[in-house]
Amino acid sequence: MRPQSETSRAARLDGRGRLREATRAAHERLHGQRLLAPLGDGSIGLPAYRALLGRLYGFHAPLEGLVAASPWADRSDAALLAPRAPRLRKDLIELGAEAADLERLPMVAASDLPDLGDYGRFVGCLYVRAGSTLGARLLSKALDPLLGAGNSLGRGFLAGGDGADLQWRACCAAIDGATAAGDWDAMLSGADETFSALEAWLDAA
Repeated sequence: MRPQSETSRAARLDGRGRLREATRAAHERLHGQRLLAPLGDGSIGLPAYRALLGRLYGFHAPLEGLVAASPWADRSDAALLAPRAPRLRKDLIELGAEAADLERLPMVAASDLPDLGDYGRFVGCLYVRAGSTLGARLLSKALDPLLGAGNSLGRGFLAGGDGADLQWRACCAAIDGATAAGDWDAMLSGADETFSALEAWLDAA
């Protein structure tokens, strides 16, 4: 049985707060993942950074294809669905990759991506994606020793751009709607599966 204080705290949280608390361990574990940890502490070198961007591209491009093909895409705010994979592609080219190099990058299998079979799962998946966009801004600043302070080349994915705030607001609205509709359990499943899929993909590199 959960302590009364934890039960009371959970009751006070909105859908976003509940998702944040429920996925905190997965979020922290991902930050410590062996490919991401050097990025967070500013110790990453250029070859490792390029390899990380390529691995992230191999996850986000197929995931965004899955999201766009979902029946829930038509009922969603365009800002929520805005793709991030093109930013990864642009970063890689700015760091010296050729178009042919990008075509040879491994892509995560559809069977290893989260199940978006209902709206709650769909929103949970996009919560992970939109939330990571905001958190990535801090990681972008950690690249100053590698890329140079004030240099925007090669870090567009992490910097997020103006659309990041719009995407997060659209995501919050979707979470509120899914929570009100009673889709909490499915939303948590979608978030958990997305975190697990990304972690497994990075670990397999």
